[in-house]
Amino acid sequence: MFDFSFSELIVIGVIALVVLGPERLPKVARAAGSLMGRVQRMVNNVKQELNAQIEMDELKKAKSEFESAAYQFRDEIRSVGDTARSELSDVATGLEPPAWERLPPQRTPADFGVDEQGQPLAQSVVYREAWQANEAESIVRPTGAVGFQTASVHKKAMQKKRDMRPRYRPKPRLRVRKK
Repeated sequence: MFDFSFSELIVIGVIALVVLGPERLPKVARAAGSLMGRVQRMVNNVKQELNAQIEMDELKKAKSEFESAAYQFRDEIRSVGDTARSELSDVATGLEPPAWERLPPQRTPADFGVDEQGQPLAQSVVYREAWQANEAESIVRPTGAVGFQTASVHKKAMQKKRDMRPRYRPKPRLRVRKK
């Protein structure tokens, strides 16, 4: 901080000894030392605060640069995605129709030879009348699927699966009586 040589410090000490005297010199030297310590701590605190402010400014600048790079990257990715999406939609229009247009026509119980009650169509009055008239277009097809026994088919499948499983039978444990 201050540039004093050893000889200058000795001269100052001798003058202080003459002016203050040997009784008050140690107290004054102690007070001067503590005062110098306080000044050094204050200077160090100011330096630390300045360094922190400089680092905060640098961090803010780096953050803004990073955010701008991220925004540019996001915009570039969006533009690439938009062009790819448009090119894919152009390609998709030239390909086969969508999946919902390629589905097979819906089947009714009459297609399987059953009416709404689950009876074969040969026994059904509507089918018999159409059979007699030889008009396939006049067959009234039922709309509901009441005749199907999907629940019982499912139950049978589950029962078969249960029957295939090995049965768990716990082994008997021997008990020992304590006397």
